[in-house]
Amino acid sequence: MGKYKELVLNLGLFALNSVVTKLISFFLVPLYTAYMSAGEYGLTDMANTVISLILPLATLDMSEAAVRYIVGDRVNKERYVAVSVVVTFASVLFVAILTPLFNLAAFGGLGDYKGWFISVYAATAFSTLCGEVARAAGEVKLIPICAGISSATTLICAIILIASMDMGIVGYFASVLAGAIISIAVYLTVGGICSMTAKGVCELKSGGVVLIKNTILPMVRYAFPLIPNSLFWWIGTSINRLFITGMLGISASGLFAAAGKIPGLLNTLYSIFLKAWQLSAFQESRNGDIAKFYATVFRLVSALLTTLCALLSLLAPWIASIMLQGETFDAWPMISILLVANLMNVFNSFFGTVYTSTMHTSYVMKSTVLGAISCVVFTPLLIPIMGTYGACVASAIGQGSVFIMRAYDSRKYINFDAGWSALVPTILILIAQSAVTALRINGWQCISGVFLGIVVLLQGIRIVPLVKTAILRLSDKRQ
Repeated sequence: MGKYKELVLNLGLFALNSVVTKLISFFLVPLYTAYMSAGEYGLTDMANTVISLILPLATLDMSEAAVRYIVGDRVNKERYVAVSVVVTFASVLFVAILTPLFNLAAFGGLGDYKGWFISVYAATAFSTLCGEVARAAGEVKLIPICAGISSATTLICAIILIASMDMGIVGYFASVLAGAIISIAVYLTVGGICSMTAKGVCELKSGGVVLIKNTILPMVRYAFPLIPNSLFWWIGTSINRLFITGMLGISASGLFAAAGKIPGLLNTLYSIFLKAWQLSAFQESRNGDIAKFYATVFRLVSALLTTLCALLSLLAPWIASIMLQGETFDAWPMISILLVANLMNVFNSFFGTVYTSTMHTSYVMKSTVLGAISCVVFTPLLIPIMGTYGACVASAIGQGSVFIMRAYDSRKYINFDAGWSALVPTILILIAQSAVTALRINGWQCISGVFLGIVVLLQGIRIVPLVKTAILRLSDKRQ
């Protein structure tokens, strides 16, 4: 049971982190949509989209390698930290060289804010790295503190700069930058990352070329398959923004981005879990009962998220009336389709941990390529027919194809029982619910409510054996 306690402890800390940051983010969404036009909001989303593409590529995904190697070799953690920091510094220069490309029409005017973009990229890259290092080094308690301080700073600055001073896009960039810089400062000082980096640099210098080579090469070998994976993951999840902007305009991209905020709740919940789950999966990867561990965790997580998906689809217009202000409210019918796409993304991410925990990262890339190709093919085909809804459907197809591939192939490394007899019907019901909601057929609310009830019933049956087992274990311990 030790592995479950460790998972729950880490999960609690990461949950605290996400609750603080996401609550503030939800306060910010109505502010952004109230004081920015759909075009302005679309441009800020474009900036975030481009950063999500460039970050893993420019940094060579060294933050992922740092986590894996720090967890496995804590004695030499300073060396891994130093390598990651140096690579991140180099990535800022690389991004600065690329900024003239932002003048292209597909980026929707991002080229007018090159300086702000570089600054926000640098702050995002280092705050992300610091958070990953803290997680791997066991400084998990510091993460929610830094996230809370950062989010609160961003909120205060956004209220002042966007709502009060009407600075629009510049106010957005400045508020995000201020929050990230403060979190970095806390990580460097209180978290000791500054001293770890300095010590690691000294060790690498004294060890010479051989030590540097022996430190960098294993990290690169681990991270290299994840780099194209990150590219194709971005293509599969975000390239639709570029197609929408190029084919329908930046305002349509803004509506698409606004609609994605509510389905993002699924990713938010899973990201809380993922941070803790990765650590547990890495630590337990050599244990004999790892398949049972995976089966138990996946059944519980998938039951929670599929039920939440059905509930959010039913409540989409009411939630949107609170979160999406002005013209962005018109995007609410897209929410139900994006919920299915995000759910598929969460599931393929879970199966992806099978490869990262067993050090078989190459297939992560291969499966993501299929999803990216699907998205690139279907998005431009469906947009002329369905508009922005076509991009939503293409995203669901791409994510679903990756999920199917990983669920099938991952059995070679960890073959666990995912409870398919209940999960497959649940997914089909969610697809039907999303179609009914998006089309807004007569009585869609009642039909969607019935679908929600069926999902709850199926998932309840699926997890009852797990609950019974847990109760029996607790009663045995008390005796």
